[in-house]
Amino acid sequence: MDLGHKIVAILPAYNLEKSIGEIVKRTSHFVDDVLVVTDGSRDNTDVAARAAGAIVPEPEHVRGKGFAIIKGIEQSKKLCPAIVILMDSDGQHLPEEIPAMVKPLKEGRADLVSGSRMLGTLRTSRINKFGNWGLKIISYLVTWKWLTDTETGYRAFLAEKLYDIPLKSRGYEIESELMMRALHKKLRIVEVPITVPFAVPGVTVWDGIKVGWYKVRLGVRLKLGLEAS
Repeated sequence: MDLGHKIVAILPAYNLEKSIGEIVKRTSHFVDDVLVVTDGSRDNTDVAARAAGAIVPEPEHVRGKGFAIIKGIEQSKKLCPAIVILMDSDGQHLPEEIPAMVKPLKEGRADLVSGSRMLGTLRTSRINKFGNWGLKIISYLVTWKWLTDTETGYRAFLAEKLYDIPLKSRGYEIESELMMRALHKKLRIVEVPITVPFAVPGVTVWDGIKVGWYKVRLGVRLKLGLEAS
């Protein structure tokens, strides 16, 4: 792989001791380094990930997807990548789709490639599909930018663009924050279809309401210049 296109994949992992090894090995075929963040796990996810060849920062007793992603991003800087991939580690994101994710970046057509479940295949409940639609509408109303999937966890960034995004979220709202701040910075975003091979539990209705309200607050603060951008 061209060193000018060095790729690091960041995988937040929580209590996935039995399955993380396979995901790390599959991912390593398409990237230079796999970085697994296992904070808050109560099993040996960290040990299993290291045994499979991943780089694993020393775990902390802190839970939250946002915390794990921010920690992973900071750790990835030490590896000096050109491209950083963010993906879930429970198997819902296929490492085999990484080449399609990074292609627009390598071709100079994008700063951020977003894996769209809506353009591809999504297996989930009707209520979750309805919730995703509602969150897309909210995103459009506060950014005036239309995307088919604003809550995806599968994204590929030019590293320099990702490192320029200030992130604060500690929970699942991290996905909304990443996209909204990227839109605010006017990053070139290309969506590509992805396949979710099995039904995964979505956030609850209450979680969806909280994320929606978070989008409204962050969108307004960004427009008013009350947030670091």
